[in-house]
Amino acid sequence: MRALIVHAHPDPTSFSAHLVTTVEEGLGSAGHEHRTLDLYATRFRAAMDDTEWALHRQTSDVKPWTDPHSELLQWADSIIWVYPTWWSGPPAILKGWVDRVWTNGVAYHHTEKGLIRGPLTHIRRVFIVTTHGSSRWVNLAEGHVGKKMIGRTLRNLFGWRCRTRWLAMYDIDRSTADQRLRFTAKVRRTIARGGSR
Repeated sequence: MRALIVHAHPDPTSFSAHLVTTVEEGLGSAGHEHRTLDLYATRFRAAMDDTEWALHRQTSDVKPWTDPHSELLQWADSIIWVYPTWWSGPPAILKGWVDRVWTNGVAYHHTEKGLIRGPLTHIRRVFIVTTHGSSRWVNLAEGHVGKKMIGRTLRNLFGWRCRTRWLAMYDIDRSTADQRLRFTAKVRRTIARGGSR
């Protein structure tokens, strides 16, 4: 497995950052390759400006800011998203990464019939590792925005055999050290096994 880890949390001492280390260790223990993209550490700019919007549907050769990200997406056969859920969805920087990078020529292209097809059909595994301050039931009522955005919408751009795994820790604000330890172990085990149960 060649895994691209995409991390979105501003605090390098956060539990989310700890989960990234856990994911890296799980991949390493199973002999998988990985590259980590820490959006806050790289100071990725989330907001799309008017120039970028004008070029959004153009081919990737006129959007040089997408090049290093496109190379990562082409290299990987798996994507592991690690982020906290804020206000029912992923942090703005993560959504901004999708808005600014997952553009025509990088993540998709339009066919003559107007359908969306893409160069990411080699992606075979997607993992979403996230934490929620509220309970599972509250998030279920709110619609699990991140799960739908990544696990359904973006999933349509990947290979038809692509498998997705949702690994969420709920009630993180009231969790115990033991609960966090058990979730960490589950994440490490799942990643090391490549998503198999």
